[in-house]
Amino acid sequence: MAPRSGRGKSNKAKPERKKKEEKVAPNALDITVITPYESQVVLKGISTDKILDVKKLLAVNVETCHLTNYSLSHEVKGQRLNDKLEIVSLKPCLVRMVEEDYVEESQAVAHVRRLLEIVACTTRFAKPRRWPPSSESKSKKGNANSSPNSNDIRSNGTNTGRKSSSPMASSEAASAQAAGTDNIDMVAIHPTPKLSEFYDFFSFSHLSPPVLGIKRCDWKHGQERRQGDHFEIQVRICNGKLVNIVVSAKGFYTVGKQSFHRHSLVDLLQDLSQAFANAYGSLMKAFLEHNKFGNLPYGFRANTWLVPPSVVNSPSNFQPLPAEDESWGGNGGGQGRNGEYDLRPWATEFAILASLPCKTEEERVVRDRKAFLVHSQFVDVSIFKAVRAICSIIESNLHEKDVGCSSGAVLLEDCVGDLSTVVKRDAADASSKSVVQIDGHLLSGISAKEVAQRNLLKGITADESVIVHDTASLGVVIVRHCGYTATVKVIGDVKRKKCGAQDIEIDDQPDGGANPLNINSLRILLHKFFVSESSGGQSCNYAVDDMEESRLLVRHVIQDSLNQLKDKPASSERSIRWELGVCWLQHLQKKETKAETNSKTCGSNSETEHAVKGLGKEFKFLKKRYKKSSISSTDDKEESQNGTCNQSMGSDVEHDGLDEFDSEKELKKVISEEAYLRLKETGTGLHLKSADQLIQMAHRYYDEVALPKLVIYLQ
Repeated sequence: MAPRSGRGKSNKAKPERKKKEEKVAPNALDITVITPYESQVVLKGISTDKILDVKKLLAVNVETCHLTNYSLSHEVKGQRLNDKLEIVSLKPCLVRMVEEDYVEESQAVAHVRRLLEIVACTTRFAKPRRWPPSSESKSKKGNANSSPNSNDIRSNGTNTGRKSSSPMASSEAASAQAAGTDNIDMVAIHPTPKLSEFYDFFSFSHLSPPVLGIKRCDWKHGQERRQGDHFEIQVRICNGKLVNIVVSAKGFYTVGKQSFHRHSLVDLLQDLSQAFANAYGSLMKAFLEHNKFGNLPYGFRANTWLVPPSVVNSPSNFQPLPAEDESWGGNGGGQGRNGEYDLRPWATEFAILASLPCKTEEERVVRDRKAFLVHSQFVDVSIFKAVRAICSIIESNLHEKDVGCSSGAVLLEDCVGDLSTVVKRDAADASSKSVVQIDGHLLSGISAKEVAQRNLLKGITADESVIVHDTASLGVVIVRHCGYTATVKVIGDVKRKKCGAQDIEIDDQPDGGANPLNINSLRILLHKFFVSESSGGQSCNYAVDDMEESRLLVRHVIQDSLNQLKDKPASSERSIRWELGVCWLQHLQKKETKAETNSKTCGSNSETEHAVKGLGKEFKFLKKRYKKSSISSTDDKEESQNGTCNQSMGSDVEHDGLDEFDSEKELKKVISEEAYLRLKETGTGLHLKSADQLIQMAHRYYDEVALPKLVIYLQ
């Protein structure tokens, strides 16, 4: 029996309706969470959020920010919801927080670190203390205070110290204030921000810190340990009282006659001390007043250019921020810190990425996501390997033995799995490092001209897969650190059996990518370095003097390098980035499109005969004259447009004695047939030029078009 027409229509409409639903923009969504205290918290999310996003929202909520070890449950989906589960699948959108045991010691350490991160804004970002005034300044200040004031009222020859409160004085002050208000400018309304006030926005130093410090203690000899106990801590709360607390798998408890046990450290301290409860409550209230939408000021990491103000008080005692404090399980983020990905088959996986299907947009989205995850992990692993290699050279004092070696000397070579690490000494002349930094041709054995040619051809023949297909560039990371240059490169062989699988397995970034590598955390602190050197029987004054000598040495090297850079002649070899080739091609295509549009418009106008009515027999010749002038103007426009097209195609560049056939043959030797066809289809005529001609034209585009545009944009 044939189906009804109505059913047939509904079946056809379902996939179309599904496609429309997929393109709908995300909408706001309320997520209700029941806390362990049986209170409800309403979070503001969007329909594309997942359980992982809900946990991030709970981490910046004042009622739940101190909780770290828990799972979420749902009355329909069950217990311990997966972090990848989408919120829209929860009906109703209500979840419950379930406290979990601290099975691993690292989980308990992370919980203690969270409390340190929350209270850090009350102590770490305060402005540095000023030095106490000297006796001379005190005496001057005392004399200034004792000097008579013209505004003071003198009665019976004595100075009462009170200012005048007469109506005349108050009226003059009011008029002066009104005049000042009229002259308010934008600087007074929006004062220029100062670098010294960068951390003021995150500082809550006006509040009493709930915790003054937390120290990890060793187990006392003969002390009884229960099953599941991890370690013991000593907490100094805001009133100076010390509290000993045992950290166990079930939570936190005190030792003594009256034992308290809570799953959260904050809850335990609130039960033990009313002073802590008041200080912590005031801090949470200040957080809400600071930003009622969340985004609590904690979890800060080391800044690249500016250290916290607390470092000024004691530079030699540089304490890391809690998020990166290794004594409490913190670090600078990233993947592969402990070498767990060193033996990954990087060469094979990069080859698989280059061979993944990429004809449709959906295929490219899947491929690009995998490429991003793999390459991000490779960069982190390479940076860790490079820094470890350089630090090993510094610690083993190999550089002292090779003081007289020239720049570029290989100090270390290492190969683990598919990764090769080579460490070389930097040049003492700072003016010669820019070439290595931009191109890296001195490290790879390729001349500057070959690098420029390769980058330019890569840019003008680029498509959506240009980055993924260039595995040679993806598999190289260059790190410059402490006067050394480390190059980590993929040199392994591609395993054809695995490469034929046409797929690659890669996990998502931990914490949803919220803990990336902070490069600043890998730098060597000069204060700590000099203090460690001076600890061997030398005074700290010697370390300070040594640091001053280092500053003078750096200034001397920079000044000499600048002088050498001025004396150097202009280099004939100019570097080219492949992105410049992409911009140049887009510029030519844009001009070509405009020229074609204008020529078509001019041609249509010349073919159309303008009708001039109402002239009569006497003025009939004006009709012919108008037509003739319009045709001549059209010819002029066509000539100008043709000149523009020829100029855009680069016809103004002189030929080097090679005809178009030879140039085409030469170009096919350095690029693939597929890349050549893409360049030919652009319609710019660049496929008829030789490599040398293309480099000359690219330099001219940079000097005459790209650089002036950049200067205008910066102005």
